[in-house]
Amino acid sequence: MSGVLTLAATVAAAAVAVAAYRFIDRRHKQFGDMLQRAGVRKKPSKIIDCERDPETGIYRPRR
Repeated sequence: MSGVLTLAATVAAAAVAVAAYRFIDRRHKQFGDMLQRAGVRKKPSKIIDCERDPETGIYRPRR
């Protein structure tokens, strides 16, 4: 009987975990869509201009 209860508890815990993951994923997508509709954008990333050193072949920031 103990094995059956352990198996049932494991299956129930897995089902709850899947349901929680789907709920969180759905909320995350809704929040992202809301931000896009509001026009909120991420900060532009910095672009570093680099040039290749002919002697070593390593890219270094352009001066």
